[in-house]
Amino acid sequence: MKRTALIGFFLLAFWPALRAQDSNFVRQQINQLTSRAMYGRGYAYHGDSIAAAYLIEQLAQNNLQPLEANYLQPYSFPVHAMEGPVSVKVNGTALRGWEDYVIAPFSPSARGTFLLYPMDYRILLDQQRQELFFQQNKKAKDGLIYIDITQCTDEDTLRILNRLFNMLNRFKKAFPCRGFVVGVDEMSPWTVGLGYQPSEYLLLYMKRHIVSDKRNKLYLSYNNEIRMHHTQNICAMIPGHSIPDSMVVLTAHYDHIGMMGDDVMFPGCHDNASGTAAALDIARHFQAHPLPYTFVLLIFSAEEAGLLGSTYFVSHPLIDLGKIKMVVNLDLLCGGDDGIMVVNAKSFQTQPFYDSLMQENERRQWVKEVKARDNAANSDHFPFTEKGVPAIFIYTLGGRYGGYHNPYDTAERASLSAYPGIANLIINTLEETFGNPR
Repeated sequence: MKRTALIGFFLLAFWPALRAQDSNFVRQQINQLTSRAMYGRGYAYHGDSIAAAYLIEQLAQNNLQPLEANYLQPYSFPVHAMEGPVSVKVNGTALRGWEDYVIAPFSPSARGTFLLYPMDYRILLDQQRQELFFQQNKKAKDGLIYIDITQCTDEDTLRILNRLFNMLNRFKKAFPCRGFVVGVDEMSPWTVGLGYQPSEYLLLYMKRHIVSDKRNKLYLSYNNEIRMHHTQNICAMIPGHSIPDSMVVLTAHYDHIGMMGDDVMFPGCHDNASGTAAALDIARHFQAHPLPYTFVLLIFSAEEAGLLGSTYFVSHPLIDLGKIKMVVNLDLLCGGDDGIMVVNAKSFQTQPFYDSLMQENERRQWVKEVKARDNAANSDHFPFTEKGVPAIFIYTLGGRYGGYHNPYDTAERASLSAYPGIANLIINTLEETFGNPR
């Protein structure tokens, strides 16, 4: 798109101020997506579908065309959903969700009182000692095994957790017990990666100081039923003005990990309301300034369950994957004071685009640094790369934002001070690379 020198000077001088308003738009979207009304955009209370309905409204208001009927690509998968009240007590004292305990998202529903049987973590790694333990604790079959890992080395902790999860994945009981309670100093990030696999074991993480040296009774009451979850990818487009049959694709995932019962919500601001809001913002720019190629916006669900939405899309594509020029995936986009990381930056397919990002940043200093790392199955770009499609994943480095996969990943804690530079860098590089097709 040609501009006069005067207009070009004006834009260069005032572009950051003009784009600063988009930070307000992004903040508004983040506030909506992390609100209580969205239930953490997970599977409990169909929070992801509530978020999808909101996002579709935004796409329609900004005049993006649906790629499929009503913008939706529906699909289903089995998943646990923990809905309703959750009550956990130790020796009669009520505990606080997340602050004192976490119930693993694949733990089956439970209601009752269970004795805790302390087990030295080394027994878990020794078959002969396990057999002796259960000979001496025959009633453990109706109770829970308590394993304190707070004094373990990092290497031993990893071995213990690997051992536990290997057992949980066997789909049958290897230990004669109802499940496990793991004593910790602080809670690890909550995940639903195993949330769609059935387990016969309960698994809880609990602060070590709560469990006394005496005989402990744990009361549990919660419902966590596995069901077929109906969800959807959201797919929109802006037709290219001269080469509409080839595409540039921008992606983000809008789902997060939802709720642990009624009280504990995981807002998912950094992961990934931020990337979703940024994708909407960048799409608004290209609606006003179309590329020669068709611009496709894909907002996936079920990334947190194992990249299920993007995997479904590449297995049931609504566009010709062979005609995609580049996929840019946005995930974890709060902060950014130290720059951005580009995953899969240096494959033979993506190196030229990464070089363009670097050159654009050198000219304008949009962000502090543009770093690169090898490909990894850590976000929704990956299923595209498995199909031979050029795809990168951009996330931020440094800066103030909330927690990761915990209740503190909130909009209030998120910094967007670096966002205008990040958005400008992506937009300008896309326009420079794909705005003048040869």
